[in-house]
Amino acid sequence: MSSFTLPPAFPIVGLPLVGAFALNAFQQTRVMSARKAAGVKYPTLYVSEAEANADPKKMIYNCTQRAHGNTLENIPYMLALFGFLSLFHPKLASIFMSHWIVGRFSYTLGYSSGNPSGRMSFIYKTSYLSLFGLFLASGYVAITKSLEILL
Repeated sequence: MSSFTLPPAFPIVGLPLVGAFALNAFQQTRVMSARKAAGVKYPTLYVSEAEANADPKKMIYNCTQRAHGNTLENIPYMLALFGFLSLFHPKLASIFMSHWIVGRFSYTLGYSSGNPSGRMSFIYKTSYLSLFGLFLASGYVAITKSLEILL
């Protein structure tokens, strides 16, 4: 039976995990505020396009809700890649995940302005490097570690 020892730097992975929690809380707070300001009642997830085009507050609500929804769609994959890579390279995984989180904050701020094109800030665009970094580094580790076992 083999054993696995966590790298000494492993505790650093807690920082991006706290950051991911803070990102979600930030987005939830923005959605709740935008919902209240627009007068959108529960359980309405989005207002119609016509309503959003007629009322800037409702457009802001839709955009803010979409920013949060998009993050919720992507974060499971990011956390899985982050978790796997952090077992072998916690510093690299933490850098990638932290950069992605900063990008999502920027994305949320830009999108929740009510102008959907505002989501594509430079900071957000560079966060794709971190997404691809996590993907490629995780793939590399998975392949090399699998080959060590199989060969």
